[in-house]
Amino acid sequence: MELDLRHLRVVCRVFETGSVTKAAAALGVSQPSLTAQLQRIEAAVGGPLFERGRSGVEPTALGKHVLGRARVMLAEMDDLLGSSRRYSDVPRTLRIGSLRTSMFGAWLGRLEDALPDREITTQADVSSAALTDLVAADILDVVMIGRCDDDHAPPCPPGVQERTMVHPEPLVLALPLGHRFAERTDLVLSDLADDIWICPPAGKEDGDLASLRDACERQGFTPQFRYYNLDSVEIEQLIGVGRGISLCAPTVRDIPGSVILPLVGPPVSWRRVLRYRPENTTQAEIDLIHQTFIETYRAAIADIAELRPWWWRHPDLHPTVIAP
Repeated sequence: MELDLRHLRVVCRVFETGSVTKAAAALGVSQPSLTAQLQRIEAAVGGPLFERGRSGVEPTALGKHVLGRARVMLAEMDDLLGSSRRYSDVPRTLRIGSLRTSMFGAWLGRLEDALPDREITTQADVSSAALTDLVAADILDVVMIGRCDDDHAPPCPPGVQERTMVHPEPLVLALPLGHRFAERTDLVLSDLADDIWICPPAGKEDGDLASLRDACERQGFTPQFRYYNLDSVEIEQLIGVGRGISLCAPTVRDIPGSVILPLVGPPVSWRRVLRYRPENTTQAEIDLIHQTFIETYRAAIADIAELRPWWWRHPDLHPTVIAP
């Protein structure tokens, strides 16, 4: 078998997600199909590219070599395709990326109504860093990401611009219904020094773990992480059966078997931003993308406020929405 670019993307996706199963879901193919394809790729390069580790698959020495070369080749090809489009008069598709969120469908509906003459394609991911890489490589035009503080956030690449839409967005805490603090009206981080924390969804590292660890250590303890390489559904299931706790965005839907409580005291927060390539979009389009997102966000917050009795008791913990 001769290797081509799609095979290199498979290798990179398996590494980024840490799992053949999750890579298959991200690529829209079945797990057995991707496993067979990966085996053919390994036969072509002469050996195994991954081995199973404690927190998922990890690259072998050969895998690290192939990944390094694959990333360079894919970046060069993406740059070639992106730069070539600038010489075409054919109207371009608007390529939108987003963190996985329950608001995505509603936002996309508003966006398509606001831009009826633009064909829109979409791609979702659990990782802000991975989405940033895609816009930097000119695979996506605009991405909506959430990012923690600047010390840990994935940096904005050269040539890519950033616009803040929500900041600060104080994070909330998801606890099992049987948790000792489930009847409380609010919590501080130091209450949770003895708890097991569930890691953010698997994917390229965004800095969220480091940011949470710093926030906890400022309160005098180091958080205990036990569960790795999970997707959002698995995280919700673990919370629901009492295996751990997790930080969440304030727009999080109700999780079966859990309670959502606010964190008071020193805030744990992030921001929602757009990152975009200015040569691929007009400022008017960016304004519309921004406006439709905050309209969707405000609607989601209004729905959540009706479900959580503590919401109106903590106006200081409400997100700050920034209009375009």
